[in-house]
Amino acid sequence: MSTKQNGKRELTLRQRELVRQLAKGQSQKSAAIKAGYSPKAADQSAYQAIQQIKKKMPQLMDEKGLTDEELIEKYLVPLLEATQVKVFNDDGTLIYSEPLIAWDIRLGALREAFKLKGSYAPPPEPAQAYTGIQVIVMDKIPRPNQEKFLELEREFNAQQSANGHKKNGNHNNGDEPEE
Repeated sequence: MSTKQNGKRELTLRQRELVRQLAKGQSQKSAAIKAGYSPKAADQSAYQAIQQIKKKMPQLMDEKGLTDEELIEKYLVPLLEATQVKVFNDDGTLIYSEPLIAWDIRLGALREAFKLKGSYAPPPEPAQAYTGIQVIVMDKIPRPNQEKFLELEREFNAQQSANGHKKNGNHNNGDEPEE
């Protein structure tokens, strides 16, 4: 499945192409087909390939120098301390500038930190979305009058008897006809 070069686990050619196609904005199905997976089960093939890629990714990132410590020190911590400068000018002349806390950047970094720690549950992916049972409440729908129904049934049976039919009428209910 994966190739090894100098003892390193790498992505297969199809997995690499799948990642490229996904990065271009292709759907999983079309990305899998363009990467060379069978069109018959492209969605399933893409899903399985992505799961394999996810398993390989930590090792591949470490090999490229993106260790957990490196990511935290060089990228996450600076983002948690991010500022932005508001500048006001008039016809190119600086009137006022002020450094402000970049709350949106800090919030995004904080979310990522919580995800990494396992303290943040992202919303479910569409494939895992709720597919429960739909309940239709019928309280406001009028129900038939049982007494009226029974009265009509008695009238029908009486009419059938008067015409010489059996109680069940001319309908063959699967039983042998009586002689």
